Amino acid sequence: MGHPASSFVIFYASRMLNGTWNAGDIVTTLGGINQNPALAQLTNNTLYLFWAYKAAGSPHYQLNYITQNGGGTFSKFYKPVPLTNPTTLNDTLPSATVGRDGTLWLVWTRDNSTLAGTTPVMRQLWYKTLKGSVWSTEQPITLPSDVNWNFQPSVVVGRDGIVRVAYSRGVASASVFQIYYLTFNGSVWSSPSPLTTQTTTQDANPSIMQDRNGTFWVFWARNVPQGSTNSAYLIYEISSINNGASWTSETVLTTTSCDTSGCTDNKYPAAVQSTYDKYIWVFFAYDPGATFNIYALQTTSTISPVHDVVMSYFSPNASILYQGGFHDPYTSTGFPISQSAVVLISATILNRGDFNEVVTITLTATNHTNYGLGTQTIPILAGAQGLVTFSFNTTNVTPARYGITGNATIPVEPLGNRQDGALSNTNLIHVLPLGDIDQNGSDTITDVSVVFYNYGFTCLTPSTCSPRFIAAQWGDVNGNGMIDIVDASVVAHNYGILT
Repeated sequence: MGHPASSFVIFYASRMLNGTWNAGDIVTTLGGINQNPALAQLTNNTLYLFWAYKAAGSPHYQLNYITQNGGGTFSKFYKPVPLTNPTTLNDTLPSATVGRDGTLWLVWTRDNSTLAGTTPVMRQLWYKTLKGSVWSTEQPITLPSDVNWNFQPSVVVGRDGIVRVAYSRGVASASVFQIYYLTFNGSVWSSPSPLTTQTTTQDANPSIMQDRNGTFWVFWARNVPQGSTNSAYLIYEISSINNGASWTSETVLTTTSCDTSGCTDNKYPAAVQSTYDKYIWVFFAYDPGATFNIYALQTTSTISPVHDVVMSYFSPNASILYQGGFHDPYTSTGFPISQSAVVLISATILNRGDFNEVVTITLTATNHTNYGLGTQTIPILAGAQGLVTFSFNTTNVTPARYGITGNATIPVEPLGNRQDGALSNTNLIHVLPLGDIDQNGSDTITDVSVVFYNYGFTCLTPSTCSPRFIAAQWGDVNGNGMIDIVDASVVAHNYGILT
């Protein structure tokens, strides 16, 4: 939006629970040109707003962002953070999403149009991620050697954890562009696959999303001939109920009106699944060459009722997390924590669907050797969450770092892509070898030295133990109040084990 004529600013408005929209407000104060906004919300509810910024007098764009914690509006006093460094390249058209593991994915278009004498102009896709508070280095998705323009990306992380990017691709000299699609499985990006196959016009600005039922949708704008002399951009859509293995036929969603001056365009679709009213909303610019009004399409019915059970979180009990395979030192009160080979693992399951469910949960501790932790069944009301606790008895378990893999299933599986019932996390539990006195994951000369230095100390009544014995208790491997030949034998037997 222009404000004033020489600059553009980003506006932000939100929809209230009663269905009305607030008046909106300006969130950029830099001057220059601010355009191509993209929103993403972290699992802690922090909002990130990204956009392309070109300072007054600068020949190129870079990406900026600001954040907003909790409710309310973006702070105008929060200094925008440059996300890409000022260079001789253009970074524009950001798209952002957050995966189930909390990772924020940012994808954008980078082109070389400001490099002096560059022919031809090249446009390619780049990305970076935010994990915790750390941004990754930026990396290309498509290669500079690709003669096609690859631009206008839209990114989403599906319930199956796969990153999906829809974008416009084609040879610029032919002015023919199609919507393409590629995925990232955690290791490599796939080869591009066409979603549209027309060969005569321009498919632009796709928006990809996944609805409550697991169906993927792609919306885009297509330049369609109107009579013999005019053309207009109209909004189209396709969908997939099998994770992109196949897609429906194309459907046009908007119409145009034409007169002697031309036809009205419908461009820049942005789609979202509302978790409040359960409709899909597709926002787009109506007649952006003239009035620049924002319109919205809404599905004729809600995406409901659906079955949707999510395994969302594992939480090993911190108080005994490291007790499998060693004895903890004395507490501050002088009482030892008795050795326990059992680690308790809580699993949180969300029922985001519209039905009360009976959920079956299975957990496995995973490494080179896997250990089944059993199966439990619990009822969970629609919109509620459930918590179950499993016991991992580490007796005779090989010392190592273990991950947890879980699966939550229900009798009636939903249509399409219910993949978020599965969850896998690595390195959640560290089972230490017996005799690892300093608890660093290995049995070394340090552990042997502690035992033999304190050999012979005894204290069977914790209230009468001397400070020296409390310190020496580090060497009481079996927790019997004595540092004796048993403790020495355990440390010696496991000497050299590394985890």
